[in-house]
Amino acid sequence: MSDHQPRLITDRLILEPFGEDHVPTLAHADMDERVMRYIRAPSPDYASAEARIRQILMQDDGVLGIWGVRLRENNDVIGLGILRPLPDKSDIEVGYRLTVPHWGKGFATEIARCLINYGFGTLKLPTITATFDAENGASRRVLAKCGLRDDGITTAYSPDGTPLVRINLADWQAKNGKE
Repeated sequence: MSDHQPRLITDRLILEPFGEDHVPTLAHADMDERVMRYIRAPSPDYASAEARIRQILMQDDGVLGIWGVRLRENNDVIGLGILRPLPDKSDIEVGYRLTVPHWGKGFATEIARCLINYGFGTLKLPTITATFDAENGASRRVLAKCGLRDDGITTAYSPDGTPLVRINLADWQAKNGKE
């Protein structure tokens, strides 16, 4: 196995290791109140957003990390996907962020499923988790479609705690007819 993130392809998307080509789109998304509503306050300007994206997202996590997401049909960058340790290193989490024009089209589910399949099918991770804001029903539905089930609360991002959902390798294998 390589020690670098692979390029992953779905029916409609290309997930590739996050790089310079992805920064402008994600910096603009980082300033959008709608995109950042359940994450944190949006960046006040492009320079701040770009610096934040470079600081947080340009970390090399080897086979885990951040993927820039493009549409296969036209190569446009539409968001990102993550498969990396929670900040407290307690679990590996899956996540996604999309630009507003790409909401409600099933892309978040496609990104999450792709990364879960990679995490279990290739990396043989024992478990994958996700966190979400309790008020973000859309994200909760995406995670449920991908087989993640309630697993309490985590303080990995906030001392007040956020909901945690989880799927383990055995459940993924059963759901996907794999052994």
